[in-house]
Amino acid sequence: MIGWRLLCAGLLLVAVTTSAAAGLSVLAGKLGASSAWIAILLGVVVATLASTRAEAPRQKMTIADIVVLAFFALVSARAFLWLIYTDAGELKVLSPNNLGDMALHLNLIHRWANGGTFWPDNPFLSGAPFAYHPGMDLWNALLRTLGVPVYQGLRWTGLLGSAAAAAALWRWGGGFAAAAFLFAGGFGFLDLMQTNLAWKNPFLAMFVTQRGLLYSLPAGLVLLAVWRAQLDNTGGPTLPVTAQAALYATMPLFNAPAFLFLSIVLAACTLVGWRKNLARPFIVTGLLSIIPATWLVHLVTAGFTVSTGFRLAPGWMQDDGGLWFWMMNFGIFLPLMVILGFTVFRRPEATDSSKVMYFTGIATLAFCFIFQLAPWAWDNTKLILWGYLALAPILWHELLARWRPWAQTIACFTLFAAGGSALLVGLDARHGYQLAERSELAEAQVMLRKIPVNARLACTPGYEHPALLLGQPVVMGYDGHLYSQGIDYAPVEQELNRLMSGGNDWTNAARSLGIHYVFWGRREAQRWPQSTQPWKSCGRLLSASEHGELYQITPCLLED
Repeated sequence: MIGWRLLCAGLLLVAVTTSAAAGLSVLAGKLGASSAWIAILLGVVVATLASTRAEAPRQKMTIADIVVLAFFALVSARAFLWLIYTDAGELKVLSPNNLGDMALHLNLIHRWANGGTFWPDNPFLSGAPFAYHPGMDLWNALLRTLGVPVYQGLRWTGLLGSAAAAAALWRWGGGFAAAAFLFAGGFGFLDLMQTNLAWKNPFLAMFVTQRGLLYSLPAGLVLLAVWRAQLDNTGGPTLPVTAQAALYATMPLFNAPAFLFLSIVLAACTLVGWRKNLARPFIVTGLLSIIPATWLVHLVTAGFTVSTGFRLAPGWMQDDGGLWFWMMNFGIFLPLMVILGFTVFRRPEATDSSKVMYFTGIATLAFCFIFQLAPWAWDNTKLILWGYLALAPILWHELLARWRPWAQTIACFTLFAAGGSALLVGLDARHGYQLAERSELAEAQVMLRKIPVNARLACTPGYEHPALLLGQPVVMGYDGHLYSQGIDYAPVEQELNRLMSGGNDWTNAARSLGIHYVFWGRREAQRWPQSTQPWKSCGRLLSASEHGELYQITPCLLED
């Protein structure tokens, strides 16, 4: 019971603190120390009061559960203690998937901690709206505002989020659910780096890189466990309805696919519970969530202006792979789902919650295999994950647990061997990828103090640029982010090329982009080797180091 209360208290602390900080920052125009302290205190009070009313029956832990959770702890320590680290004079990340994502997170954390505008314009593309769910980055910006160093905050948030996820997975579906998350994979033994797979190991491909899952995964599973108990009326884990609403309503700030899936489950539980006179807590949760959830959706979609990229795409990323694609990515999981469906709906003793979770899980997978939900097809995995996790405990309790031990062993090996191997390969100690040079970051940090925190800077696009890593908004950031979000960055890239090439109309390009500051270093010299650098004669040199020069070009614009 203490573990359940502690888990709920921690999640409520993050939910209330972060959403309160978002509201206060919108009112003030930026995140300040006073807003941070008020949000933290509010989160502590709400989490303490609500968690005292959380109850959960004792859940037996088997030897298999202990082994899986111990392995979960080991891989989490490896992944997050080396999430971002220093090696001699270099700043590195362990996962290559984090090279691009880490730049986005560091930019937002530094910018908000330094007093940058909240809600911001897009820090990665001039003139573009900012449609993103940055809840965990706001949380780390809060910690930085209160004195916690950024890199330490990232590591400890990752470790605590992993502990919460492991606890929530175990409460949701025992060791089997935790194993299903850690070792997900098909028959991809020939591609353990999972370069050519669509459904990659979710721990490596999503949990370590998509920081919103550090909150949304354990919070979503807590809600699913509570809703399952309420629907079956079995005396399972409980949480006050107001606390359920807090976890559910704040989900858009952290993870939009999680909010979408939970909304579907909440609606299904309401409909099924209606005929059993058990719908009241589901209805109240939904009603309490309407206003805060709508406001947060409005915030993270830039006023409902974001383009979803939704379109018909039968077969998802199958292309010409045919049956081999599905076997490589999912192995025997999908055939087992067919067998499970007959089992769940034909057994009289199957619970209503099992039927609801099976239906919503299968419907989610089918929907993601037929429709593309975002400009980048791979982003469907962010919703597939929730359908997959909803089905995992049902697969065990309604099907595999009834098999003989030898059959269970073969099934689990077939389900998890390839994904487990990929996990070990992905956390290999020989990995490590350079994000930046520490000396260059230190020099750039001093240089950027010469310009306002909200001043947009013209520099080379890329995830490794020190200005981007230190929180400065740039004309154009990493094109991988922009592409995956469906943003047409070609016009801005064209204007940036005109500006940095230094042609006759470079000042017109600067005015079009709203730029008053230019950074010129080795990256810029490599990208625009023929540049005349006209700002050297008419601009003002603000700072210089061996890695680059920072110019204010306002005088050039006034003279032109």
